[in-house]
Order: sequence, then C-alpha cells, then structure tokens
Amino acid sequence: MRRRFSALALFGVSGLALATSGLGAGPAQAVAAPQCSAAEHCYAVGFIGSKEQPLWMNAVGSDLGVGCLHVDDRETEFANWEMWLLTNLNNPALDTWVEVGMTAGKLHFSPGQEKGFLWYWADQRPGLPYREAYIKPARTLDRENVTFNWVPNSPNWEIHQDGDLVGVSENNGAWGGQVDNGLEVTTPGARIAAGSINFQYQDTNNVWHPADTELYNDRPDLFSIFTNGRVITAATHKPCNDETVTMPTDNKATPPTPSMLLETATRLAAANGEEHPANIQYVATDRQALTSIDGTRPKSNDPVYLVQMTGNFVGYAASVPRGSKPPKGNVLTATVDANTGQMLSWSILLTPHDLSQFGTAATLR
Repeated sequence: MRRRFSALALFGVSGLALATSGLGAGPAQAVAAPQCSAAEHCYAVGFIGSKEQPLWMNAVGSDLGVGCLHVDDRETEFANWEMWLLTNLNNPALDTWVEVGMTAGKLHFSPGQEKGFLWYWADQRPGLPYREAYIKPARTLDRENVTFNWVPNSPNWEIHQDGDLVGVSENNGAWGGQVDNGLEVTTPGARIAAGSINFQYQDTNNVWHPADTELYNDRPDLFSIFTNGRVITAATHKPCNDETVTMPTDNKATPPTPSMLLETATRLAAANGEEHPANIQYVATDRQALTSIDGTRPKSNDPVYLVQMTGNFVGYAASVPRGSKPPKGNVLTATVDANTGQMLSWSILLTPHDLSQFGTAATLR
C-alpha cells in the first residue's frame, strides 16, 4: 500500500541524520574503488544471502521510499533505489536476476511526462541478456511495497508493486538465494536520501522472516548506509534537499512520427554502446500483444510501436546488481507509446523477434 510520509518518517528510523551520519558504512574494499560511471556502477546495499551461501527463498519483499533521488544529467546518468533478487544460485556460472525500484535519470527512456523519475522492473534470464520496463511515475516521500514471488513448480517470478502484478520474469530459475536492497548510481555526483523498511523473506516452507541484513558499500567516501535488520537507510554525503516534490512535467507528449521513432532508436542504441545501429524496423501493435515477449502486465491495452535494430550493444543504460557486467547482445528493441511517443520498455537480445507476428513491419533505416 502506498503511503505519504514526512522526510523523517519515510526512513523508519529516529531521524534522517542517522542515514547520513556514516553509521554502517561498509569496510574498506580490497580492490580499487569503482568510478561510478556508465561502465562501472557504484553500490551501497543491505543484503541477505550470497552466491557462496545462498539463503533459499520463495518470496521477498520490502517497502521502498526516497526523500531525494537526483542526478545532474538525466540524459546520460541515473540513480536507483531498488531491490534485486539473484536467481539460479544452484548454478553459479549463470548471471541472472530480477529487480524492481525507482530510477531517476535516462530522460528519453521515461514514459509519460514525468522527467525520468519512475518505478520500473527489469531482469536478466538464461540466454536473454536484459529487459527493462517502466511501471508508473514515482514520487518523493512516498513509500510502496515491492515483492518477488516464485510461481510454484515453475522457473518464473512474479513482480508485485503496490499490490499490483506488474510483470512476470519467465524462465528465470527457481533458485533465488540472494537479495540486495539499496542504491545504484552511474555518477559520483548523485544525491540520494532513501530508505527501505519491512525487509523480509519467505523461506521454502512459505514462512516469512525478518531480514538479517548485512551491508556492502563500495564507496564509503560517497555514501553512508545503516541497517537494523528490517530497515535500511542510505544517503550520499553531498547535500540532498532539492527533490522534495514531484519532478516537473514537460507537456510535450505527442504521437510519434517515423522520424521520431528513428531518433528514439538511435539515441537508445548510442546509450548502449552502438553509434550506428542497422536494420531499424518497427511494427504497430498493442501492449497486450507484447506481453509474451516483454513480461509486462499492463492495466490498459494502449497502441504501441515495437522498434527493433541490430548492432553490437553493451547495456551501459542497464541497471545491474553488484558483481554483474553490463549485458551484451546483437539486438536492441524498444516499445514506444503510439499516443505520447514515450518509451515504455526496452531490451537487449541475442536474436531478433519475428515482427510479422505482430503486424506489417516498416523499415526506418
């Protein structure tokens, strides 16, 4: 359930100063500190389980909220407050997960007119490098529950946000054994004050337990993080007092033309390491028709365009858990709202979709 909170109550502790005081900062790292860039993300998280010692679970949930989530350049940078579940930990050679949370940045990826401050979910599955879908606008000083639920006798996980089923991560593996809960940034200039409460998991006997949270912080010079188990708070040392209301709208939504779809495609490709994508095509369809390939569970069946292109893509715009590399693939897709021109989801693939299953495809370039 979504609730509106004061800046102090949001974090579930006695005061915001606790989250910014430096308590709980992770130990010094044995390797060089990451640069907090598109190629080298930075993290401060509370976690349960690990790849070495999985904590097997059937579900996990937490209430996420932010008082501030800010980057200076929303075209090329992002900051996230999110929760990841690592899957297939019975096979450590695989690098798979499902995630959900709030993102600020990546303006040209955002649906609607909310300036790139969004709820989203994403996953990486065996043989399927990455996909990311946007749920709805986010708000500061709100807190909403997010959960991952394993579908019994299947390799699927359901993603619930504020009580709604927003996506299904199909064929992702039943063996969920590590959960990270906290921040991810691609710039050392990010400003964040955020908290997660009621962090808990359901064991394989379907019994719920409070999370016995450990901490990881790869840039204690930039971030502070604190936990008392079911509560995690984190903040950047830089002042964070400029994002206390909903981000402004731009009021420029308009039905996209083919030239606009081409611009969307090339900008997304460039953000993922490919300056010259080829075979750029699109097809007119609707959101329900795409649920079999994008995993989303939209509330309405709006008209959309599915855009597809080829190239050598590296997912610098992807949100990935700590320890994972940017996903790579030869195909990039985007789903664009046919009424507003805004991006609803995107993905990196190894092989292209047969666009003819959705309609008659047209070539953009």
